[in-house]
This record gives sequence, structure tokens and C-alpha cells, in this order.
Amino acid sequence: MVENWKIGDLIQGRWEIHRTMQGGMGAVYIVYDRQWKDAFAAKTFQDEVFTRNPSTKARFEKEATAWINLDLHPNITEARFLHVIDGKPFLFLEHVAGGDLSRWIGTHHLTNNPVQVLRFGIQFCDGMRHVISKGLKAHRDIKPQNCLVTENGILKVTDFGLAKILDDAVDLVKDDSSPDKLSVGLSQTGTAAGTCTHMSPEQFEDAKHVDVRADVYSFGVLVFQMIAGELPFLGRTFRDYAALHMKATVPIQRIPNQRIRGVVGKCLRKNPCERYSSFDELRDELAAAYKAENGFPAPDPIVGDELTASHLVNKGNALGSLGRMDDSLACFDKAISLSPLLAEAWLNKGATLFEQEKNVEALACFDRALALKPDLEGAWSNKGRVLGEMDRHEDAVTCYANAVRLNPNNSTTWFNMGHSIGLLGRHNDVVKCCARALQIHPDYSPLWILKGLGFVSMELFRDAMDCFQHAEKLGDTSAAGHMARCRMSHAEWYFRLGSGYQQEGNNAEAINCYEKGLTLNPDGNAIIWSNKGAALLALKRNGEAVTCFDRAIVLKRADWGAWNNKGIALFFMEQYAAALPVLEEAQRLGATRCASMIAVCRDKLRKR
Repeated sequence: MVENWKIGDLIQGRWEIHRTMQGGMGAVYIVYDRQWKDAFAAKTFQDEVFTRNPSTKARFEKEATAWINLDLHPNITEARFLHVIDGKPFLFLEHVAGGDLSRWIGTHHLTNNPVQVLRFGIQFCDGMRHVISKGLKAHRDIKPQNCLVTENGILKVTDFGLAKILDDAVDLVKDDSSPDKLSVGLSQTGTAAGTCTHMSPEQFEDAKHVDVRADVYSFGVLVFQMIAGELPFLGRTFRDYAALHMKATVPIQRIPNQRIRGVVGKCLRKNPCERYSSFDELRDELAAAYKAENGFPAPDPIVGDELTASHLVNKGNALGSLGRMDDSLACFDKAISLSPLLAEAWLNKGATLFEQEKNVEALACFDRALALKPDLEGAWSNKGRVLGEMDRHEDAVTCYANAVRLNPNNSTTWFNMGHSIGLLGRHNDVVKCCARALQIHPDYSPLWILKGLGFVSMELFRDAMDCFQHAEKLGDTSAAGHMARCRMSHAEWYFRLGSGYQQEGNNAEAINCYEKGLTLNPDGNAIIWSNKGAALLALKRNGEAVTCFDRAIVLKRADWGAWNNKGIALFFMEQYAAALPVLEEAQRLGATRCASMIAVCRDKLRKR
């Protein structure tokens, strides 16, 4: 069998390994194919799966071929070809650069966005309707990891038939006494193929004979996760999950959206006969909820040339994620030649050009995308980014405003808009942008940093430091530097304020400001210590004044003013012996009004 490949390996002079993923019984390698100039996810099983049952290789090849023979569909991960390498079969799938749905679970992209949850749910149903129409009876392993999401936000179902192969190949013993022996997040096999966190009650008893209604149940768990940010049931072992799914009441109240709650509730009925009988019926329910929530009909799957062009766009994104920018652009150009009215092709071409710092060409692509589809949020957001790079921040802000109008739950767009607004000097609006974004994504530390910087520019330093402390708690290593600079700026603000009070003759308030500033910046500088000393001297607090002048002299030895004022303070304290050398040093450094006091000091000392 093949040894585990490593990043950087070149297999058979053809496939460059860019990333490896091992887990459960499977292994996936993200590769660049030098021959086809394409990106793939090469999927296989761990060696032990094939060695335990000699027929598994043939079963893998059979199921892989069935998957390859499925017609192209926007919501199905395309299986391209099967290749045996050193006796081990690999199924080469399209590489979906956006990763899987698990990255979205528990984030603001879903939990605060029922329309997006419904959009993904409808796309999932469309994918399942397609494969069922081609003869698939049940998926049997529906979970976030088996739902890939493209860079354009299109959900693609994956891993058809693989759970079924594992079910026949491996007989795992489920040991309830040792929960560590069972990774509940991975596909398990034997009498119950699938993943126990998402399995239907009947699948725990007889996985080989379940039908589409078991998939409907697993889909209900998936939608619950998307909207609630967590699983409906949490156990420690396979047996825990079996008991929960078979007997426990679904905590449906944890779903805040009433329409989604109703759909999920029906999906998760214990009795299969009480669930939706098909993904057609389920899609109709989701489409009705989508229209009620969004005001627009649910979109139908794309077909024909537009589907092929969209597929090329996904291929271009996958190649771009592997750094193959020229190949990526070639895909976008081919998609545009095939379907010139596909706005997403222009959008993604523009994004790639922007990454190559070709801002003028990128801007033209975004404009073309928006001419075709004015409500394309990504085009407005990306146009804002390129305009910002071109220092056209007013225009950038206009683009970001259009983007957040179309999708007010995109915290990245709010952040980018806040950055451009800050460069326009509208610091109060920066704070407002960040506050809005933090409602969506409170754990995104750059938002706290940007909000803090807005407060700094408004000289609201305590508010700024609160923001930087939030960022620091979130693990942002830059927060400490921002905090230190904020403290310095806050100290300077107090110093300026104190100087103003001092010029007005309000020495008491000036001293108060200097002390607050020195609390934030204990070192201060010679001028601050000298000014504080002068204010104390004016209030006849001579001893304290001397201490301040001493600090000023340490910081700036040649400060004749500090020497002079220290000498005056000592003179008023009738410490003539101490005052005389201080005044003489002041005179040496350039003080012109201390001659009379020097004479008095000498006279006092002679009479002693």
C-alpha cells in the first residue's frame, strides 16, 4: 500500500501535495495536477480498511465510479476520475477551496442569519434530489464535514456511498466503558454506518436498510447546528448518542427562528413516518420559509452553460487557493467566454487580479459584475477594497455601504468600511461601524483594535483602553502595543490639558492633570516635571516643587529653567547653602534673572 504522503511530495511526477488530512477511516490529499493543470482532493481510505477486507477495494471502485457518473450539479461535489496508485485506489474530486460547513457552525455567518441557513438548506436539498433521481437511496453520513462550501457561498454535498463501503468493510466494537475509544465526530461503521452525532434512531438499529427519511433526520440535526450553533444532543459515547436520538426530547426551543424551528421539529421526529418523506417535500417547506424571511423566491439550481461556467469559477478558486494564479485566471476567462453574463465569474476574476495588485483591471471586473448583477454583495465589498487600495476612500465607503445594505451581517465589510472611514478622519463613524460589526462578531479582535484606535483619535482614551483590553483577552498580540501607545497618548493629553490650566493661572487643576498624566507615563519628560514644579512653586509647595525640578534635571541636565526654579524654591525655604550652587549652575547655563538671589545667598552665608 501507499505510504502516507507529505506536503511537498510529487507523486508519479504529476501530483504535487499541498495539504493532507487524516481522520477516522479516511485520508484526503489536496493536490495540484501538473498534467491537467487542475486542483483536486484525492480521497482514499486508511490502509487498515483495505487490509481487513479484500473486497473493499472493489467496493470502493464501484461506488467511486457511480459517483463519477453522476451528472454535473451545482450542489454536488464532482468526482472527476479514479486512479490506483501502488495498488491503492484514489478518488479524485474537485477541490472546493472554501472548506467544509463545520467552519461556519457557531459563527455569526449562520447563527444570526436565518436566510443563509435556509439558503444552504435549499441547496442541500437540491443536491440530494439530484443524486436520488440518479438511483442513490440514502447518503447515511450527513454532517457539516460532508458539506463543502465554495468561495461564492454555494453548498456542495460530498462523500456519497463511502459510509456504505465502510459499513461492509469494518466491524468496529463500540465500547461504552471507554469513551476515548470512540471519536464521535467521525464516521463509525459496523451495524450503524454514519456519524452518531447526526444519526437517526433507526440508523442505530439497522443502518443497512434505512431510506431517505434517515437522511432527512440527519439533515434536521445539521440545520439545528447551523441555526443554534450547537448539536441538539451531547453525549460521550456511541451508546449515549443512541439513547439520546432514540428517546430524548429534541430541545427545539433552542432554535430562535419560528419557521426553521417548525421544519427542524418535523425532520427530527423519532418515527420515520412522521418526517418529511422526501427532499422534494422538504425543499418546498424551506423555500416557503425563505420567501417569508427574505421577501424573494428561493432560487432554482443553475443549469446549462451557466452551470458549466459556474463550475469553472469554482475550479478557478481552487487553483487560486493553491497559488496557481495564471491557471485560475484562465478558468475565469473560459467561464466568461462560455457565459459572459455570469456576474460571479467577473467577480472572482477581479478578486484574483486584486490579489496580484492589478487594481485597475480588478476594478473593471467588479464594475462589470455589478452592471450584470447590482445586488451582488461580494462585488460591492471587493470594489470597496480595491478603491481603498487606490486611496479613493470616499468611493470605497459608498461601495461598503451598498454591501452592508445587501448583507448587514458581514462583519468583515463593516470592518473594511470602518478602516476607510478612519482614513477620512470620521472617527466617530469608525466607532459606530465597529460597534455594529461587534454585535455580529464579538470575538474578532481586529474590530476591537480598530474601535480602540477610533477612540484614541477622538481622545477618548479610557474607552480606547477598554477596547484594547478586549482584544488582548482574545489573544491579539498587537493589543499590548496599542495599549502602551494609548497610555502615552492619554498621558500627553493630560499634559496638554495641565499646561492650559497653568497658563490660565489655575495651578491646582494643572497639578491634578500632570499627576494623572504621570500615572500613565511615570517617566514623563523634563518639561512636564518642570511645569509641575512651577505650578507647585506658585502654590508655595516648595518642597514638592524641588522634587519635581530634581526629576527634570535628571531627564535634561542642561535645563536652566529647572535649575533656576529649584534654586528659587530652596531660596524661599531659606536653604541658602543649598540654593547658592543651584542658582550659580542656572546662571552658568544661561539664566539671567538669578544674580540678585545669588548675591543674597552669599550675603546670608557670610553673616553666619
